[in-house]
Amino acid sequence: MPEDAATLDGARVLVTGASRGYGAAIARALAAEGAYLIITATDTGRLASTAKACRALGAGGVECCSLDLADATSVDALTDAITTLVPRLEGVVLSAAILGARGPIADIAPADIEAAITVNVTHQLRLMQGLAPLMASGAGVVIITSGAASKPGRGAYGLTKGMLDVAADVLRAEWADRDVRVIRVNPGPLRTDMRAAVHPEEDPATVPPPSERVPPVIAVLKGADPGPCIQAAEWGLS
Repeated sequence: MPEDAATLDGARVLVTGASRGYGAAIARALAAEGAYLIITATDTGRLASTAKACRALGAGGVECCSLDLADATSVDALTDAITTLVPRLEGVVLSAAILGARGPIADIAPADIEAAITVNVTHQLRLMQGLAPLMASGAGVVIITSGAASKPGRGAYGLTKGMLDVAADVLRAEWADRDVRVIRVNPGPLRTDMRAAVHPEEDPATVPPPSERVPPVIAVLKGADPGPCIQAAEWGLS
């Protein structure tokens, strides 16, 4: 990202998990900034709806790509497609994840833990390995984390988010000399399908919509680097 860029106009940004929730909200905000978007999801029907909204908001271009993070072939195909679409990326937002099996880790079947690790960690890193040559100097990488990361009782999701946190911090250190900023953003509780699945008793109206927690992501992609992790609920507070 050029140092004098006041907006993300024309910046090429990949957003995974863009068919719903936080990923879709981030994609729409980037579109309003004029970014050129590559958006992915497994649900291509809902992804098309996000793309339509992004075009209406003024995106500099929108490309939809299918991505199944459970399938290594799909991850590699996305890397190949992005390499064909753009010469470099100014931003990446890794928002896609699965909830996975819930409950104490000792009670979760090993196959279910392995499945969650594959989607939420292994293939996220496989994607970043494939995209590494495309990352522009000054690029921002936002990895969406969670308050559930590494906490007991949060099942496969908490386990894998904790693992991805460590991986993100390693990438941050390893890519610093390339001027690529890797920053975790914890959006906090959001009004999403995933949260509704975890807290069916909760009144959705008491939880903020995803759009309220997007500003720190946009700030990072514009060049901000407030540290390795941002608590989105505290962004902008004195």
